[in-house]
Amino acid sequence: MVKAAETALRAFARPTLDHQTWWTQLEPLLTPQAAADYSYVDPANIPALKVTGPGLIVLDTSAYVATVEIPTSVARYQLILTRKDAGAPWLTSRITPVGN
Repeated sequence: MVKAAETALRAFARPTLDHQTWWTQLEPLLTPQAAADYSYVDPANIPALKVTGPGLIVLDTSAYVATVEIPTSVARYQLILTRKDAGAPWLTSRITPVGN
């Protein structure tokens, strides 16, 4: 799940991409609700960042929902991930900066 969070954050924080390219690469990593929420985001408004360390699971009380925190050059980011069952891939439902 940490790798899924890191992949989603790296796909999310690319302000130099045009919207179509950014969305084509990000959307498959999101839950349907997150896809609806982020579909109109302009990637130019997302700060460029560099992941500065490994992601850390900060909440994992269920086999189907987890929160991962990732340190970056801009801020720490928390990503909420969900999956339908134990064999399903982790998808990101929320990407939130939480400060330095």
